[in-house]
Amino acid sequence: MYKINYIHFIYMDKVVTIAANWKMNPSTIDDAIHLIRHIVESSKNVPINVKIIVFVPFSYIHPISKILQNTNIFIGAQDCYTEISGAYTGAVSVPMLKSLGCSYILAGHSERRQIFNDTNQIINTKVKLILKSELKCILCIGENRDEYEGGLNKEICYKQLSECLLDCNEEQLGKVIIAYEPIWAIGIRNWIKYTYSENAAEKICIQYGGSVNPENIYDVLNQPNVNGVLVGGASLDSEKFSKIIHYQ
Repeated sequence: MYKINYIHFIYMDKVVTIAANWKMNPSTIDDAIHLIRHIVESSKNVPINVKIIVFVPFSYIHPISKILQNTNIFIGAQDCYTEISGAYTGAVSVPMLKSLGCSYILAGHSERRQIFNDTNQIINTKVKLILKSELKCILCIGENRDEYEGGLNKEICYKQLSECLLDCNEEQLGKVIIAYEPIWAIGIRNWIKYTYSENAAEKICIQYGGSVNPENIYDVLNQPNVNGVLVGGASLDSEKFSKIIHYQ
């Protein structure tokens, strides 16, 4: 049985959103179909306030979206290109993703930053294209270990927020989820408050990523300013995933 790489939880106004990022997995379409059918089956009895999103590889979006029709699961793309169309071999645009049924697109994932050299400026372009197309965006931010140990965590995160959300107004911010890995940067909400408004700061969804599992999820969610979690290792176990998705 195939597992899920990442699960995102967002607790806001009694709504929980669980998003799975498959990354470059699984290896075949048959395996992808097997995995999504397992997720669909597991999701049938979740509470009505739980929203599920799956971020699948580009090549699987079309067949997976067909399977997800008439279910309670949304489909998302793991990235997009910075142009709408043109001579960009191998690129995938926001309109293409929207036409396939995507409701969400990831932007700024740490692997895109580190491996593919996505800068804050590139990510900002993607975020604006996503929001302009009336899709929702999960914006990933966070400092590396050296920056954290150097006491630069807030500075780095504020810089990423400022540059990645440049020219995005408060109304658009309502379609953005902030995914942040270490729990110590809860000052993100203060940045939203002073940059946008207190109302925006109260509504923004901020996710925590770390060693989250069914045993500690409630302790994590009871931390100040944390209204979501990003699950890594525990999401690789289907039994643990089932316990998490049926958390209530």
